[in-house]
Amino acid sequence: MTTRLDPAPSLFDDPIPPDVRVWHGIPRRDLVVVAIIPTLLLAGMTSTFTDLARPFVVNELSSDRYRYQWVPACTLLGSVTGMSLIAWMRTRIGLKNSYVIGLILFALGSLACATAPNMELLGLARFVQGWGNGMVVTTVLAVFWREFPDHRDAAISAYVLGLYFGRILAPSVSGYLINLPSWRSIFYFNVPIAAVAVVLTFHLLQEDEPREKSRSSFDFEGLVLLLGWVLCLMLGLFRFQKWGWYTSNEFWLVMAAGLVLFVWFVAHEFACPDPLLDLRLFAIPRFSLSVAIKGLADLSFFTVVSVLVRYMAVTRDYERVTTGLVLLPAVVTMGTALVLTAWLGTRSDRKTRLVIGLIGMALGAWLLSSLDLYTDKFWTAAITAAWAGAAGLVASPLICISQEEMTPEQVASSAGIKNLMLVLPAFVGNNLLGIFIERRGDSHFDSMRQSIIPNRPPLADVRRELVDYFTLQGLGPDEAAAQAVRLVSRFTHDHATVFAYQSAFQILALIMVLSVALAFCLKPLPLHATGPHRG
Repeated sequence: MTTRLDPAPSLFDDPIPPDVRVWHGIPRRDLVVVAIIPTLLLAGMTSTFTDLARPFVVNELSSDRYRYQWVPACTLLGSVTGMSLIAWMRTRIGLKNSYVIGLILFALGSLACATAPNMELLGLARFVQGWGNGMVVTTVLAVFWREFPDHRDAAISAYVLGLYFGRILAPSVSGYLINLPSWRSIFYFNVPIAAVAVVLTFHLLQEDEPREKSRSSFDFEGLVLLLGWVLCLMLGLFRFQKWGWYTSNEFWLVMAAGLVLFVWFVAHEFACPDPLLDLRLFAIPRFSLSVAIKGLADLSFFTVVSVLVRYMAVTRDYERVTTGLVLLPAVVTMGTALVLTAWLGTRSDRKTRLVIGLIGMALGAWLLSSLDLYTDKFWTAAITAAWAGAAGLVASPLICISQEEMTPEQVASSAGIKNLMLVLPAFVGNNLLGIFIERRGDSHFDSMRQSIIPNRPPLADVRRELVDYFTLQGLGPDEAAAQAVRLVSRFTHDHATVFAYQSAFQILALIMVLSVALAFCLKPLPLHATGPHRG
């Protein structure tokens, strides 16, 4: 039971806070952070789990990779739905109840994923799980902003610590869970943790039942339009490569439908008295710039992680556990940067921290473009760790800058917008990345193929040595020759793929350079802005 006692020391509270609740002798707001971070870690990891488990899922459910594409698509639609509802749900049931309901949906969706007998029901279960996931991560941002008005840099650092760490930790955790009896373990893993979090946060979070007069009508039209253009976006990313870019009727039909729905959605949201997402916030220059920078930074962050995992687990054939271990130093450096931000950061140096972090991410992405088929895993870990440390400086000041001087209603709506600008760029970036790597790799492979002369002595020497090696291993002459040809072909293909990875990292570095330019355009915060200030 929550009781009101004398103020107690807290990592996040002022020395003499005006109103602190203590739960069983421990500062309640500290316990809120401890209870919420594990669910944020789950939210970050879950978004990556199914990508890493794809071969096992496709095999067991007797499906193929094209049908499997709709599993992450359903996850995205569910996340978009959950994220877009928070502003309305805040006025109806409050942030606390929204968070608890989101956790329950997440747990039930995870259980349904673990027991799904076919790909269709797995997609439906992922939609429910994504819906709960979207509600949770969006509500937490608004809750932390409300709970820690004088220590928002620390609170948002805790938010980033949970959510973004999950993406980096996912390869390590999934590598262990997938090796358990089944890939279904990655979903069973979520259920008990989410259930415990439901009980804890139900007792710890502040009651915030809204008054009757603050309630608004639900924007059904806005939700349908939002899901409509997102669905067109997904359809294009999944099928344009097959149908043909700019050359097929399907391309122009989906493009036209998506553009009409998007323009209709934007116009409707500006005209609607109770919009699903308050796009009028974009009239605030600081908010607009921050959202644009966040979209670019999130696109770069999640795409870099995706490329690194693909490079190590697919092209270099590292075991999934090894892939996770290579990424672990990045967890340490990013965590260190977030802790330093929470401890030393002030409202006056937010822009400085942001610019330094963005420059570091750009340099890190450019250094990653030097990875090849022979790069030592320790060097990969070192570059990734430096890049992740820079990334740890970015999110907290960026979110704090974007939400300054906002009302609670605006914070709730902005939380939905910012989280949509997390999942949509990540989804678009990963899918465009796959298309780019495939086309860039094929182009480079074809270029190398045309430059190879079958009777050229170096190639003949290599192939002859390979044949000799496989013959010594006990293969017959014909089988040894065929194995040598396959090995040379695999090497050439992998070389072309790594060349595409290098190009992708270079593009991501240029994207971060653009975000640095935008960051310099941010105006200084007002003198009365909230947050710690020293000197």
